[in-house]
Amino acid sequence: MASHELSLVIPVLNDTEPLRQLLAKMHADPAVDIVVVNGGAADGQLTAVCRRPDVRLLTSDPGRGRQMNVGASAASGRWIVFLHADTQLPPEWSDEILQASADPAVVGGSFRFRLDSTAWQARLIERAVERRVRWLDLAYGDQALFVRRDVFEMMGGYREWPLMEDVDFVRRLRQAGRLYHSPQPVLTSARRWERDGWWRRSASNVMLQGLFFAGVAPDRLANWYAHPRRSTRAALVVMARAPSDNRGKSRLTRELGGDHVELRRALLQDTLDAAHAVADADVCVACESAASMEEIRGLTGGAGRLFAQQGDTLGDRMRHAFDRLFAHGYSAVVMIGSDLPSLPSSHVAQAFEHLRDEADAVVIGPAVDGGYYLIGLCRPCPELFTSMAWSTADVLTTTTRMAERCGLTVSLVPPWHDVDTLEDLRRVLRDPHGATRTRAWMAAYGETALTAPVHAPSVAVVATPAPHRPEASATGAAHRRAAQSCSQVSRPLPSGMPERRS
Repeated sequence: MASHELSLVIPVLNDTEPLRQLLAKMHADPAVDIVVVNGGAADGQLTAVCRRPDVRLLTSDPGRGRQMNVGASAASGRWIVFLHADTQLPPEWSDEILQASADPAVVGGSFRFRLDSTAWQARLIERAVERRVRWLDLAYGDQALFVRRDVFEMMGGYREWPLMEDVDFVRRLRQAGRLYHSPQPVLTSARRWERDGWWRRSASNVMLQGLFFAGVAPDRLANWYAHPRRSTRAALVVMARAPSDNRGKSRLTRELGGDHVELRRALLQDTLDAAHAVADADVCVACESAASMEEIRGLTGGAGRLFAQQGDTLGDRMRHAFDRLFAHGYSAVVMIGSDLPSLPSSHVAQAFEHLRDEADAVVIGPAVDGGYYLIGLCRPCPELFTSMAWSTADVLTTTTRMAERCGLTVSLVPPWHDVDTLEDLRRVLRDPHGATRTRAWMAAYGETALTAPVHAPSVAVVATPAPHRPEASATGAAHRRAAQSCSQVSRPLPSGMPERRS
C-alpha cells in the first residue's frame, strides 16, 4: 500500500447523498487517500459513489468509533483526518494540517465550526463553539478532527462507545501534546438542529456533555439520547419523482396524449400540501433521482427535508428510506406516494395513532388497485420490501402475510386511491377536499373527457379494523378479505408508490 501524507476517514450510515456531494467537491490529490467505512447494509449506489481511484470503501459493524478505527487501520497517511459525511472541508484544509505538522509539539487539531444555515440561531451556536474551543481547548467530531498516525496508534484509537467517543478522544489527545485549531471553517449540515429544534438540540447536547463529564456511562447517555426521540418523533415521507421525468405517470400520459409536466407538478404539490396538513410529523421527501433534488426542492418552498432515494428496485428504495429515517432517530415512519392530491390528512393521522399504540406495528392503507397507498412502521423490517412481486394483484395480501411472519401487528386505515389513469383523475373532482392545483389544471385543460360523469366501479368501504396479533388467524383472514375487497381494477402496482424501473 502506497503511503500518503494525509488520509481522510469518513464513517457513513445511510449517508450516500451527503457523501456524493462531499466527494464531488474534492479533487484527487496524490498526497491524500480517502477511506469510507460503511456501517449499514450493502448499497449499490454507495459503491458507485466510491468508485474513484483515490477512494476505498470498507464495511464494519455500525458505531462511529468502531468505523473510524477500521478506517484508520486501513489508511496510509502520516496524518489522519476524521470527517463526517455531512461536513465540507475548506479549500486550504491540507495546507492547514501541513502547517500544523511543522511544529513537533502539535499532535492533532480541528477546524473552525460553521453551520450551513442562514438562521440567526446558527450564528449563536457557532460563537458558543468558538468560545468552548478557545477556553476549554475542546473540539468535537463535527470539526474534522485530525491526528498524527503514530499518536493515534499510541493512544489506542477511539473508544468504541455509542456516544461521546469524540469528546473522550480529544480529552486524551490533549494529554499527548498540543492541539492546533485552524481558523479555516468546515461547513457542517444544520439538519439535526432544524429537525429537533435549535434550542432543544443545543440544550440536549449541553446536558449530555455535562452528564458525561460528571461520570455517567456512555451506554446510559446513549439510551437517554435516543429514547425521547423514539417516543416523540414521527416522520411522514413522500416518495417523489421529479415532474420533469416523463417516466412517471406513463399510462396517464398515454391516455391524455402529450407530456403534461404541469399536471405531474400539480399532483406532487397537492400531495405535499396534504402531507403538511398532518400534525406532529416531520415531512420528508425521498427524491428519485438524486439529480432531481433541486427541482423538487423548488416545489417544496423550502418546507420538509429532502434526500435521494437509493436502490435499483422499488423495494430497495422504500427499504432505504425507512432505514435512513429510523437511523436518524424517528420512532414512527409513514410512507406515501406523490400522486395522492386529495388524500385526507385523517387517514395519515390514524396511521400514526396505530404506530403509537403498538411498538411492533405495521399499518397499511389499502388501495383500490390491490396494492397500498400508505405503509408505516415503528422499526425497520426489510423483509416487507425484499423479493416482492410489485406488479401483481397480491401486493397487499403478500405484504400482510410477510408482516405476520415477522411478528408485526397489522392494522389497516381506510382505503384510498392515487392518480395513475384518466379515470383516477376524474375521481379527484368528486373528492370533497384538497387537490387545489390539480383541479386548477383540470379546469385549464378543459377536455370533455375530464369533466364527463364517471361511472366508477363501486369500492367497498373498509372500516378500520382494530390492531390484531398475527397469532389470531381468524382476524388475520378477515384483514386479508377486507384488503381483497379493495381490488376492483386489474392494475397491480402498489398505488401511491413510485413505479419501478423497467
